[in-house]
Amino acid sequence: MISSSNTALGNSTTIVSSQSDDFVSRRVIDYLEQLDDPRKEKILAFHQAHQELMEIAQGSFAKHQAWLGGYQDHIAECFRIAEAMYLGLQKVRQVPINLNSALVVLYFHDIEKMWKYSQGLPPDFDKQCFYRKELREIYGIELTTDELSALKYIHGEPQEEYNATTRLMSPLASFCHCVDTLSARMWYNEGRNLG
Repeated sequence: MISSSNTALGNSTTIVSSQSDDFVSRRVIDYLEQLDDPRKEKILAFHQAHQELMEIAQGSFAKHQAWLGGYQDHIAECFRIAEAMYLGLQKVRQVPINLNSALVVLYFHDIEKMWKYSQGLPPDFDKQCFYRKELREIYGIELTTDELSALKYIHGEPQEEYNATTRLMSPLASFCHCVDTLSARMWYNEGRNLG
């Protein structure tokens, strides 16, 4: 079970699972079912409604998890890396993010690929609009300001937005960015059929 508690430093998340040492066996649905989040049931309903597309979509055209079902394998790999990284970083110092929130960001971060690599992405698809409007209006899933920011910067800070005096990536965004990069660039050919 993934559970949150309040501390002097804000929300922290701990993972209590008999499987916590066996990350590879955990799939997307296992993580979603263990979310400690008021949006859990709506996210599970979204997952169920899109399961068939997730099972056939590639993770990318060629650079990572580029096989049928690779999209879901990439998400599962991100979840496993996030859990392992969170637990490892907790040994250094308090991690200033909520792991449940990170899992929500990681679940939705490449959402367009579900359509792009299965049935085709509608030409007018706007990812930020999907996060801010469609998820809320159609599925009842409202993302926090921090989650929306993490989704905007999960693939890094765009050069045109760079400013030497302004930090754009929040701790949540930087954590999710590292997780996604490890899956897509270090273990780009791993996790087949483990989604």
